[in-house]
Amino acid sequence: MIDIDTQIATMAMRWPDFRVQERSDRGAVWVGSLQPQKTWYTVRIIYRVPRAPEAFRVISVQPRVQILDPVLERHPSYEEGPIPHVYVNKDDPHLPNLCLFDPYNKEWTPEDLLADTTVPWTARYLYFYEGWLLTKKWKGGGRHATWEERLLDGSSKSIAAV
Repeated sequence: MIDIDTQIATMAMRWPDFRVQERSDRGAVWVGSLQPQKTWYTVRIIYRVPRAPEAFRVISVQPRVQILDPVLERHPSYEEGPIPHVYVNKDDPHLPNLCLFDPYNKEWTPEDLLADTTVPWTARYLYFYEGWLLTKKWKGGGRHATWEERLLDGSSKSIAAV
């Protein structure tokens, strides 16, 4: 597993706009900006390195990514639902956690650098999100999580809890 110091150093090198807002011995919260098309988004990434060799499911240890500003628009009448590819955030339902990969197909593991996966995947998500707002169709591909999966481990965690 990649330790939090390596994750922080790599993020600082590759995505200098993403700054560590909170930190613990195994976790960090970054906030930064991305502009995939026309809109600038403020993004928060919350990550906690799992203890080795604890048993874990990827969905329970994956990075949590939220769009702080502008808040993602909800459109209940769109085919994909109010907001495509998100998990329910039990702590703050207005800030859902983005679904950036399929955790059940091992597209991400704690051996991956957030700078190489999470940030580029977030930019890609936002690119397709802007298209979805215009066309009412999600063209970003991916497998939509089931309702049960979206509820499973969907709460964000404060760095104090990591």
